[in-house]
Amino acid sequence: MLPDLPPTVGRIIHTLLTAENRLSQRDLADQAGVSARTIRNYRNRLEAFALIRIDETGYRLALSFQTAVERRDSVVPTVLKGNQTLLDAADAFLETLLPPARCGDPDDPLGSVLFWQPDPSRLLDHPTVGPWLRLAIALTVSDTLEKNWVVQMGPPLEQQPLSSRAT
Repeated sequence: MLPDLPPTVGRIIHTLLTAENRLSQRDLADQAGVSARTIRNYRNRLEAFALIRIDETGYRLALSFQTAVERRDSVVPTVLKGNQTLLDAADAFLETLLPPARCGDPDDPLGSVLFWQPDPSRLLDHPTVGPWLRLAIALTVSDTLEKNWVVQMGPPLEQQPLSSRAT
């Protein structure tokens, strides 16, 4: 699971994916076979992409539990709900890695992607940031690496009710 990211991240996500309720940090660590420190290390990154939700009752994946109660609930990462772009995801992610002074710094190798003209796709080959941004691309349906264009040919179509055409 998530082959480009560290194996411990995949184990954390797998454990949350198979959970039927929220898990405390200790339970999540035990079931995933990782340390509580590892969970803390990746918490901000997973939260930056809205993959996990954490509150006083514990951790959960931002997906419905596989239970009869939540099976039909629409619980999805907020990245999939809104119009978040790769730039938004890169900005949120870089905030977890960089001190504020480096974000948007034109001379910083990571922070410069947020400087004008922002171009987060430059980081896709970065060994640390690239795998996380590829995950953001997979989750963000409103933004891809290719430039997509909508082309409409011919006159605009106007809708008419079927009842007006029957006369």
